[in-house]
Amino acid sequence: MSTVTVPHESAFATNERLANLLLDYPGADIILCSQDSYHFRVPKIYIVNTSTILGELIQRTLYSPDDHVNRPLNPEESLPVVQLPESGEIFHCLLTFIFPITQLVPPTPEKVMELLSVAQKYQMGTVLAHIRGSIAQQNSLPTRLEPALHIYALAQKHGLRPEALQTARAIFLKHSMTIEDFDDMLDIMPGASLYELWKYHERVREILASDLTEFRMSRARGTTTDLRCTELGSSQIPSWLDQYIESIGEDPSLFDPTELSIAMACHVNDNANELGCECASIPYYTMRNFWEAFASVVDGSFDKAESALVLVCERDDPQAQINSATSPLKPFDVPDANLIIRSSDNVNFRVHKSILAMVSPFFEDLLSLPQPSDSEIVDGLPVVQLPESSELLNSLISILYPIPTVMPNSYEKVLYLLAACQKYDMISVQSSIRAEVSRGVSLAPEGAEAFSAFAIATAKGLIPEMEDAALLTLFHPMTFEILGEGLRLFEGWALRDLVNFRKRYIDNAITCLDSFLEVEPPGPSSIWVGCPEVMPTGAPSETYQQNRILPTWLYELFSRSRNNWKHKNFTRPLRGIISSGLSSAARRAYVKALSSHETCGFCSEVDKMHGLTFCTELENKLAEARKKALVGVR
Repeated sequence: MSTVTVPHESAFATNERLANLLLDYPGADIILCSQDSYHFRVPKIYIVNTSTILGELIQRTLYSPDDHVNRPLNPEESLPVVQLPESGEIFHCLLTFIFPITQLVPPTPEKVMELLSVAQKYQMGTVLAHIRGSIAQQNSLPTRLEPALHIYALAQKHGLRPEALQTARAIFLKHSMTIEDFDDMLDIMPGASLYELWKYHERVREILASDLTEFRMSRARGTTTDLRCTELGSSQIPSWLDQYIESIGEDPSLFDPTELSIAMACHVNDNANELGCECASIPYYTMRNFWEAFASVVDGSFDKAESALVLVCERDDPQAQINSATSPLKPFDVPDANLIIRSSDNVNFRVHKSILAMVSPFFEDLLSLPQPSDSEIVDGLPVVQLPESSELLNSLISILYPIPTVMPNSYEKVLYLLAACQKYDMISVQSSIRAEVSRGVSLAPEGAEAFSAFAIATAKGLIPEMEDAALLTLFHPMTFEILGEGLRLFEGWALRDLVNFRKRYIDNAITCLDSFLEVEPPGPSSIWVGCPEVMPTGAPSETYQQNRILPTWLYELFSRSRNNWKHKNFTRPLRGIISSGLSSAARRAYVKALSSHETCGFCSEVDKMHGLTFCTELENKLAEARKKALVGVR
C-alpha cells in the first residue's frame, strides 16, 4: 500500500493523503464522495459492517433506477459513487476509525463534536466508542467555565448526551450557577440549552444534599473507625470531617482530596494542644477508605440525576406551545370572498384580496403576481398558505373587518401577532394592536412574564415591546429561578443584552444619585444648604457657605439608596427610587424622608418654595438614566 508525502498537515492536505492512500486500497469497490467533493475509494464491506444506515444508503445507490445516481463523476472512474452530506475533513477522520490506519481526531472542539455527531447519526456504536476513547486520551475536560460551557453547548447542539453530561458535571463541581457567574458568557449557547443545564444543576444539588446527609448519619462512621478525635459531630464522626461533608452540598467545588487535607490540617492546627485528638496521625489507609466511600456517594448522586439533563432536541418547542390554538376555530368566510388564506394548522379563511392589499404592501405585491399553473384552487378560489396558526390569523382578520375584534388570550401571543403584522408590512394594524394593549383592552405582561416578553420581542424585532419589557424586568430579581421556562425562549445574545441593560441602569441611576449628593451650585441640592441640624448653633452665614452640608435626612435618603442598589444587582427587584420610573416613586421616598424632619423650619420652607421643582428634576434625571440604559438593548 503506497502513501503520498504532503508538504504540510492541513486538514485538507490530510484528506488528500487519505484519498490517495485509499485509492490504492486492495479490493476498493466504491467511492464515497464528501459534500466538498473529496473522494474516498474503499471496500464497501468495511462500511456496511460498521453502519447499517450507510449500508442501506450504499445499497439504494447501487441499485437505484436512476442511472445518474451512481454514475462515476469522472469518465475514467470505474467505481460507483455514493454522495454524502459530510465534509471531507470530517469523513476523513471518521474513516481512520473504520480502517486499520492511524486514527485522527480533529484539532478543534467544534470539529470533534461534529465527528461524534456523524458517527452517532450513522449509528456506528463501536466507532463512536473508539473516538471517545481517543478523545479522552488526548484531551482532559476543561476546568475553566467558558471552555466548559462551549463544549456543553456543542454537545447540546449535536445531540451528544454523554458529552453534555460530562461537561454539565464538570461545571457543577467547579462553578456555581448564577446570572452573575455567567455574565459575559451568556451568549455562548441558546437559552434553551442553558435552561437544561440549570435544571440539571438544581436536580443534582437536591439529590446530593440528600445523599450527603444519609452518608454523614450512617455510612461515614464505618469508614473512620480508626479515627480518634475529641470533637465529634452529631453523626459521631470528627466534627471537622462532618462539616467538610456538609460543605460539599453548599459548595461542590470543595469536593477534592486537597480540600479534605486542608480541612484536616486546619483542625489539627487549631487543636494542637488538645489531649486525646489523634487526627494529626490518621493512617493513610483510613483516609483512603473514607475518600473512596465518599466519592462513590457523590458519583452515585450524579448517576441518579442523569435523567434530569434533557437534550434540547428531545424537548417540545416552547414557541409552538405558545402559538397553539386553545380550541378549534371555525373557518372564516365573508361574502364575495376571492381568496383563501390557509393557516399552518390547515384552517381556511375566505377573505378579499383588496382588503389584504390595502393594509399590506407585502400582500399587494404577492397578489399582483401571476399565479403558477399548479397553484391550489378550492371552490374556484386561489389558496395562499401562511405559516401562522389559525388562532393568530383569526385575530388578524378580525382587526381587518368590521366585526368584533378577537385579541389573543396571552401577551406572548399578542407579540406573535405584532410580529406577523411587521412581517407583512401591516403598519396600521400593528398600531391598532398596540393601542388596544395600551388602553388595557388586551393583556399586558404580568410578573416574571416580562422576561419571556423581552425574549420574544427581541427575537421578532419589536422595539417598543422590547424596551417596555426590559423596564418591567427591573421589578423582579433576575435569576435562573425567576426566568424558569421563559429562559428557553431566549437567544444567548438577548439574555446577555438584558443583563447588561440591568447593569447599565444601575450604574446610570447611581451616577444620577451622586449628582444629587453634590451641594455646590448650580447643583439641584444646593438649595438645601443651611439646615440648622447639621450646622453649629449660632454659626455665622459665612460658615454655612464654607461648610456646605446636606441635611441629614436628604443625605441619608440618597446615600442609602445609592449603596443599597449598588449591591442588589440580580438577586432582588430594583424597586424604589431608582428603578420604578414612576413619577410618584421618587416623590414618595422624598416625602417620607422629609416627614422625619418636619420640625425644621428651614427645610419646611425650602420644600414649600422648591420641593415640587426638586422632585420633578430628580424624576426627570432618573428617567434620563433609564433611557440611556436602553440604548444598548438591541
